[in-house]
Amino acid sequence: MQWYLPLEHCRSLDEIRQRLQPLLEANDSLPDQQPQRHHDALLAFIGMSSLSPHLKLAAILACVSSTDFDPRLALGALDDAVRAGRALWPGSVAGAVAHHGPAMQVASEEDWLGAFVVGRLAGLRDAMALDGGGANLWHAAFWNRFFAMASRRGSAAGMRLALEQGADPRAGHDPQRPAGPARLTLVK
Repeated sequence: MQWYLPLEHCRSLDEIRQRLQPLLEANDSLPDQQPQRHHDALLAFIGMSSLSPHLKLAAILACVSSTDFDPRLALGALDDAVRAGRALWPGSVAGAVAHHGPAMQVASEEDWLGAFVVGRLAGLRDAMALDGGGANLWHAAFWNRFFAMASRRGSAAGMRLALEQGADPRAGHDPQRPAGPARLTLVK
C-alpha cells in the first residue's frame, strides 16, 4: 500500500510525472494489467501520501486517465484542502469558472501542464455541478472505497483513517453510488 513513498520528496508536478508510471509498473499496478491494484494504488496515494493536496490532485489530473480512475473520487477527497488554498483562476477564464470555487496551485515548469491541470479541474467541477453529485457525495464515496481497499489489504491504519474521515463500513463502496460521467444533451 505504500508504493508511493518515493514520491514523498517531490516538490513539483514535473517530478511526480517522471516517477509515477515507473513506480506503478514496479508495483504491478498498471491499469491495463491489474485494474484493481491500480485503483487501490491510487486510493492509497490520495488518502495516505503526505504530499500536499494540490500536488496529489494535480498528479491525478495530469497523469491518470479518467477511464482508469474516476477523478471525481480524488476531487471529493481533496477539494476542501484545495479550496482552502484560494488560488486564483487565470484571468482569461476566471469569469467562466470562478463560480465553481478557487483554482489550485500547480508547481510545474511546463506552462501547458499547469494550464491543462487547472482546465481539467474546472471541467471536473463543472461536471460535478451538472450531475448533482457534489463534493460531499464524492468525499463519502472516496472514503468508503478507501475503507474497502484498506480492508482487502489488511491495513488497520488505513481502516482507522477512513473511519476518521466518515467512511461507513456497512456501505460496501458508496452510501449512494455516484452517477457516471455527466451527459450533455443538446436541445434546439
